[in-house]
Amino acid sequence: MVNSERSPLSRWYWALFLGCLAVVVALNLPWPGLPAQDASALLRDNWFLWGFNYFGLLLIPLAALVIEDAMRRGMRWPLYVVPLFVVGILALSVYMARRPAMERFQRATPRWLEQRGFWWALVIATLLIGIFFLPRGSLAEHVDTMSRNLGLSFMWLDIALNQIVALALVQADMQRRAVPAHQRTPWLLATLLTGPLGLCAYMATRPPTSQPSTAQTSPA
Repeated sequence: MVNSERSPLSRWYWALFLGCLAVVVALNLPWPGLPAQDASALLRDNWFLWGFNYFGLLLIPLAALVIEDAMRRGMRWPLYVVPLFVVGILALSVYMARRPAMERFQRATPRWLEQRGFWWALVIATLLIGIFFLPRGSLAEHVDTMSRNLGLSFMWLDIALNQIVALALVQADMQRRAVPAHQRTPWLLATLLTGPLGLCAYMATRPPTSQPSTAQTSPA
């Protein structure tokens, strides 16, 4: 039974955690006829390096949103942010399932998370890394490389689901900062389609919080 203080979507986040855990286990089982695994091949694959570096930056703004969100809800955020950088969607889905629906504390966002220059620098870094590691090999070679590294294929699912789960955190942040309703959908689409680029650009342009937030119920 889901706690009444939890978001009505918390059961879906638990299902996400269990489903992803099952995928991780399945990808690492010694299936009959499985090609020999070669982890070193990933370091020579331009498609993999591009995706790992480009979308890996997504975890930085995600961690900032988790810290802000957890502080307002009275949760011990370091216990979620640290594993977020290691296992991504597994830690993030557990956090989303356990966070209280009601914001318990009225407090402003820490100033170091409001530094616009840092977020613009991260946007630029994302673009430069994307260009530097721009894939030059064929997609067929990449598919072949990933077929010999099934245990790490979960990374692509992790990237996609992190972008989707980030939408709930962005939506809660926009609600707290009173972002006009007509501006919310473009930011959500930008986050969904471009990952770190859209999310970091939002973090750089979002309205500041000069006053402590008013306790309110988050939609997710």
